[in-house]
Amino acid sequence: MCDEWMPPLELRLTPAEFHQLPRNAAYKYDYHAGSAWLNPRPRYYHALLDLSQVDIEDDAEVPLRLLQPADWDALVEVFAEAFSRHQPFAGTQPSLRLQAARKSLEQTQRGGDGPFIGSASFVAIAPTGLLLGGVLLTLLPPGDPLDWDGYIWMEPPPSDCIEQRLGRPHLTWIFVRPESVGRGVGMALLRAAVDALLDLGYDELLSTFLLGNESSMLWHWRAGFRLLSYPGSFRRYANRD
Repeated sequence: MCDEWMPPLELRLTPAEFHQLPRNAAYKYDYHAGSAWLNPRPRYYHALLDLSQVDIEDDAEVPLRLLQPADWDALVEVFAEAFSRHQPFAGTQPSLRLQAARKSLEQTQRGGDGPFIGSASFVAIAPTGLLLGGVLLTLLPPGDPLDWDGYIWMEPPPSDCIEQRLGRPHLTWIFVRPESVGRGVGMALLRAAVDALLDLGYDELLSTFLLGNESSMLWHWRAGFRLLSYPGSFRRYANRD
């Protein structure tokens, strides 16, 4: 779904300016007839966290609580601000970014990313009551997380799929207001989600990040996630019998 917010771009540049243009791994860069053409080429990588081995220092002095129905609307602005400098939303105008944020959150809320795990989704709150960030978890189907279709329920999941632990939890969204980044809020949200998943009987957590988002990649590494092979890896398919 995120791909729709990455339109192709044409920039009138000289060849010298084109070669000085900063590159983002989520785009393909071409030059033709006096224009630079930036075409979306998103590649998503997956990572796995062993919940029994999580060692997160939660030293952020910020209150957390389970996400409530009324929080969804308030999270739209937080989401838009948090991803304003990151693809696939960085290239959009503020009004369109709010639209993208609302649409993305609505999809998660209605189960479009898999059944929503409300008992393991939290928000962080400032002393003023302002929402600082959130962590939203969904349930992926059982199966190999390295398969292309391993992230889509081919059949409607049963209503008690979370209680039965029929799939694998997925860190669908975790985001924090820019002014709160680097203060441990994200790790505190993850710690709360991990504890809740352990209480539910889960032992793993999957996550996905876009190639080119170095801050997200480093955050996953610091949190203890293990990078999984790219689903389209030639080596992986060549080793299959």
